[in-house]
Amino acid sequence: MALARWDSVEGSFMTYVERPETAMLVRQRLAENADDVDALFVLAAMEVQEGRVVEGLRILDYVLHLAPAYPGGWRFKASLHRMTGDVEGEEAAWERADESEE
Repeated sequence: MALARWDSVEGSFMTYVERPETAMLVRQRLAENADDVDALFVLAAMEVQEGRVVEGLRILDYVLHLAPAYPGGWRFKASLHRMTGDVEGEEAAWERADESEE
């Protein structure tokens, strides 16, 4: 299983091979704190990598609800909207990304 990670320096998604313990660590952190935005962000990326883009987007929406300035969150959201064909959602997410970086 691979994860997608936003590289803010390059402005692109990077994929890397998930270490076997990543899913277990995410579950553990979420069991300890269901609002752990870092664990939720990784979970969203895992869902997307497994082809469950809508579920990944739902989780990412929750991340951005908890932490609107989460690094790379709005750019990732724009990409997910593009993947689902939601042009308006993509444009809105890019606008929020630009605002959050100012």
